[in-house]
Amino acid sequence: MSFSPIRWPSKRPRRVRKPISCKPCRESKLRCDRQTPCATCRRRGLVEDCAYNHPPSPDTSPALAKAQPSQAWDTAQLLSPRPTAETSSSPLSVDNRAASDSHARWDEVLQRPTDQVSQPSFTQSSIPKAGPVSFPFAIGPAIPKGVILAMLPSKECCDYLITKYFQLLSPLFHILHSPTFQQQYNLFQQSPLDVELSWLALLFTICSVTLNTMEDADPIFAQLQDDENQSTPSAMVVQLRNAALMCLSQDQFLIRHSLSTLEALLILIYGISHNDGVERAWVLLGMALNIAIALRCNVKAKPPGIGWIEVERRRRCWAGVLLLHTNQAIIFRDVNVSSLLGADPTLPADVNDTDIQDDRIHPPSRQPTQMSMIMHKLRLFQLSSRICDHLSSAAKMNESRLIAFDAEIAAEQAKWDATFLLDGQPSILDSSSYAHWCILQHYAHQLYLLIHRAFCLSRPGGVPPRAESQMKCIASGAALLEIHRQFCEVPRLRNYRWYVYGMMSFCALHGAAAMASCLLMGAGTGAVDEAAYRAAFDANLVRFEQLQGRSTICAKAYPILRHLQSMLNSEKGPTFEPGMDLNNVFDEWIDTVQWLDTDPANLDIPPFVT
Repeated sequence: MSFSPIRWPSKRPRRVRKPISCKPCRESKLRCDRQTPCATCRRRGLVEDCAYNHPPSPDTSPALAKAQPSQAWDTAQLLSPRPTAETSSSPLSVDNRAASDSHARWDEVLQRPTDQVSQPSFTQSSIPKAGPVSFPFAIGPAIPKGVILAMLPSKECCDYLITKYFQLLSPLFHILHSPTFQQQYNLFQQSPLDVELSWLALLFTICSVTLNTMEDADPIFAQLQDDENQSTPSAMVVQLRNAALMCLSQDQFLIRHSLSTLEALLILIYGISHNDGVERAWVLLGMALNIAIALRCNVKAKPPGIGWIEVERRRRCWAGVLLLHTNQAIIFRDVNVSSLLGADPTLPADVNDTDIQDDRIHPPSRQPTQMSMIMHKLRLFQLSSRICDHLSSAAKMNESRLIAFDAEIAAEQAKWDATFLLDGQPSILDSSSYAHWCILQHYAHQLYLLIHRAFCLSRPGGVPPRAESQMKCIASGAALLEIHRQFCEVPRLRNYRWYVYGMMSFCALHGAAAMASCLLMGAGTGAVDEAAYRAAFDANLVRFEQLQGRSTICAKAYPILRHLQSMLNSEKGPTFEPGMDLNNVFDEWIDTVQWLDTDPANLDIPPFVT
């Protein structure tokens, strides 16, 4: 069988809108889900005008029209429940159209990006030659282990990166048993060629994620610099990550896996989620989940003939799977991970690594342990899973349920205060405890925004917006911006500045969009210092501008924040051509662009933000 060569276009063609949207959506250039009435018309109070009087072109059948590659699928729309008769019969009033439009932009922040695969450098020459069919798919010829080992940094650099990993990253995602890893590393130094490829992938992954947390001026980059290639810091990170993936591929990890395979995958996913975006790790997370089940990491009882160290390693891996799903559920509303709660596994022990021995586990200490952070995150996973399950179900969030969730989040915050603060204040002797407290707080305020957002607009039946929810969204949005500011500017958090390159900036974007949306709707008029919140928004925009060179999320979110700033500060707004409908232009742009896609060619900036 012969295959025609793959031809990649030199430039991505502009998306052509098919005349199959309803009339109001076509005129306003908004997304239409082609329901009767569509969700956009229900939200804008235009149910009576929602009509489809333009069928598809004669040369395109309905089946083929749905398969056109230029039409992107809305994942959240496909996975959301169908609108009920109750919601369809209670449209918003016409007076709320402007507020609804601003709220819709906040809604767009929670959409999972589609069309994430973009590889313009992919050519037919990079496709492996045809060979015997095997599973997993043959990616290339076998590579001698000595060639792979040559890709590792020097022993001194590896020692430094491993030390930094266990100092800074491991407490935030503590799935490795450090004494076991130390023994494995010592054996590797004695006989490198005898090490398993899965463990070698773990070593490459640790070096890669640690290197990605360092500033470009760190001396480690000078030691790693290749005199021939003169690789940049970002290129070094990619090279180490690719080496880890090569090890997993050579080890046929889809059918041969060990705890080291799973540990490498989980840390790799954690690094991708926090530096490239959680949406980039979704498929890998599915692989890790199935490998964890295959290794019986979710089994509650202790298997016979296995020591407590391996049992705890398995339980920590399962905890890592749950935590990574928490990131997905909190950031994107189309993820329901409540099914993972039904397994009722035994969670890892809240003890230090030295308290775990093969024959027993020592009683936990009264002081915070190496597992304290992950145990708090696991409770947060259980809470966030129930929240996201409720938000994605057919039953609408009611006020009593809202108050109950509010109280549960506040109770978790009180536990964090008791663990990581001293008399309610950050400890000056331990900077890591305050960093951990701030990281947990940014999860809490993200959850506050998720549960209160539905109450910030007028609801069916003429129910007005809930003022308390609007104020809560403004306060939580401001809190997310303040946490983002501290990680960027406070010296004691300098070692954790890498956190703002990824998910923390995404949450700051969510907070800024929610706060701006509520302020634009006139929430809290006369009750809050709007000037202070606008100043916080402006300062956040400056930080996003400065982080564009290091953070893909900041680069993609910056134009959106600029537009929101122009709406908040009309006297500072950008100029645009006479006759241009600013709102319609922005709606059309945010409706079509994949603004979290890392390919810069896919971001066509409209003229009013350039």
